[in-house]
Amino acid sequence: MPTAKNLQAALEKISASPYRLTRPRRALLDMVLKQTKPFSAPDLEKKLKGKNGCDAVTIYRTLPVFIELGLLERCDFSDQTAFYEVTHGHEGHHHHHIVCTTCKQVEPLKFCLVEGQEQVLKRLGYLNLKHRLEFSGLCPACA
Repeated sequence: MPTAKNLQAALEKISASPYRLTRPRRALLDMVLKQTKPFSAPDLEKKLKGKNGCDAVTIYRTLPVFIELGLLERCDFSDQTAFYEVTHGHEGHHHHHIVCTTCKQVEPLKFCLVEGQEQVLKRLGYLNLKHRLEFSGLCPACA
């Protein structure tokens, strides 16, 4: 759940940017910061349908803005659907995901198996390291 501090900091980032803080963007930001798992644009459409002028076009145009401002990160899983995850307020928190091969439910994992490998690469002089690791399988509901 978003804290008032995180929401205020996110609002300040938008206000300090060249982008206007419109009522639909505010509604979208409120909804985005409430997400605890990766979400897609269609997920947001369902949750915001008809609220505060937040239509599909607004959602699809605003998600890249939120990424640019460092509020979200795009997560690409193997099914071609773009998912997004809140990064604002979670700086330095790194994790991976498991995706159900049937229902496409995405769950964040609370651990990283390769952090030690990144430390070795840093000692070798590599900078700005990033990695992706995705697990897939049947969730308990689909099994």
